[in-house]
Amino acid sequence: MASSKAETLDLGKEVKNVCPICFESFKTPRYLPCFHTICHNCLSSYILSTCKSKENPVGFPCPLCRQFVPAPSSLGEPDKWTELIPINTIVQSICEKQDQYCDACRRADEEEVATEWCKSCLESLCPSCVKFHKRSAASQNHELITLTNVLNVPIEIEIRDSCKDHNAPVEYMCFDHEELCFPKCVCTNHRKCIRVDEIEKTAENLSQSRRLEKLGQEILQHNDVLLKAKTEVEATMKYLDETSDRILEESSDVRNKLVSHINALVEAHHNDLAQKVKEQKERLAAFVDTVSDRQLLMAQYSKNLTDTEKTPPPILMQNYLKIKRQFKQVTELGLFKPSVKLQSDASGQLSTILDKCQIDDVKVEAKSTPIWDINLTCADMKIVCKLPESGGKVSGGCFLENGDIVIADNSSRQCLYYSNGKLLENGAITFTC
Repeated sequence: MASSKAETLDLGKEVKNVCPICFESFKTPRYLPCFHTICHNCLSSYILSTCKSKENPVGFPCPLCRQFVPAPSSLGEPDKWTELIPINTIVQSICEKQDQYCDACRRADEEEVATEWCKSCLESLCPSCVKFHKRSAASQNHELITLTNVLNVPIEIEIRDSCKDHNAPVEYMCFDHEELCFPKCVCTNHRKCIRVDEIEKTAENLSQSRRLEKLGQEILQHNDVLLKAKTEVEATMKYLDETSDRILEESSDVRNKLVSHINALVEAHHNDLAQKVKEQKERLAAFVDTVSDRQLLMAQYSKNLTDTEKTPPPILMQNYLKIKRQFKQVTELGLFKPSVKLQSDASGQLSTILDKCQIDDVKVEAKSTPIWDINLTCADMKIVCKLPESGGKVSGGCFLENGDIVIADNSSRQCLYYSNGKLLENGAITFTC
């Protein structure tokens, strides 16, 4: 018996009451149409982060299965959506319990581990109580679910059929406000409304008329327009990728050609420099060798003169005249000291490339256009601004890309130019026939 109870207790510990995002026990769990349950704060943060980059968001994907969840209301205001998503009362009740013991047994001061949950009574039950719960006439039709599978059981979405102000069943339909209302609401909030009918009658008329079919057709047409716009934008994205790849390839190709060309120029310059340096060094080396030979000759002359002083007079005179004659010949030989100046403007010429601080910026021309036509005969309009001094007979006009407006005043035969809602002093253009 103890073994059986231990096994049941282990089964009860497997109840999944942990948020799949924060991995903590559920806090105000809310369930999506796909029946995935998420904490209130986790869901709110997820919705805001998902819709942050979208313009007028209309919904969000489930963070688990990616199924699209339409906005519960207030399109374009995702910060209000979480409060309108229903609470998972089953999971909330289980999480509020500090243990997994049977609620029925606990009222009898007994502790038995619960294995199932009654959705009607919002109580956890042990196997014994489950058996008697099903036998009781009052609870035989109650739906029971296993605690281990509580998050996988679909939850019926509650359809609000009661008045939000009086918490009573609605009976009427106000066409002015397009709201379902309680009889008392008809006498108070909707007493000035022109048309208020019974819900049953309104629903019957709706079924008999073609308004449902017409709305469905409008939705399909709108979806076709959206699909076309999406396809065109995706084509634009593909164009951006292909064009950017082409620009990158072209610039990289030119860069490689520039590098190859510069390398060839530098290599030719280096070869020219090496050749000229070699020629001049050979010339200088020849001069050094010539001077060295003459230095050796002068040293030899000096030694011979010193040695001649100790020789007999005839030999002394003979050597003296010989050295004098040769020395004169040496001094009369032309000897020019070479000088070399090496210059190059290659670095300066190459540095002009560095003077190019940057390549011209990429030019982007972006604009937004409505994806569907506007029927001006039945469209709702509002005044954005009033243009002063335009009270004449206006026969036409146009909106410029920068937001300025030009209108044709036929009475004064002028075109009036407005910028930021103000008529420019020199904005009037007069035409003559």
